[in-house]
Amino acid sequence: DKWDNFYEDIPLSLLHHTNGNAIYNTSHPLMERLVGQLEVEAPCPYNSIPYDYRMSQMWVEGTLQIVPKLAPKIMLNEEGENITLSNNTAMFTKWGEMFQHEDP
Repeated sequence: DKWDNFYEDIPLSLLHHTNGNAIYNTSHPLMERLVGQLEVEAPCPYNSIPYDYRMSQMWVEGTLQIVPKLAPKIMLNEEGENITLSNNTAMFTKWGEMFQHEDP
């Protein structure tokens, strides 16, 4: 496969994300939390990440404490200054613990 040479470099959250064309259970409590977080993140650099991949990043951060790395240029504001993002690992971990026995 074409990706075999890059497999080790692909982030876990990308390897295990659910495609954006999937059918989602929008009434599931975890999905409601994820969508709510996407709305909160709308004005920040995380908004540059496709929603399906971002939801996977939140789950991986909550279950494995792997915080996603963003491209350095995305982390700059209009004046070229670094943007500091809030730390949501504890909240995502709580979600992971709440829904760990399900297959989100």
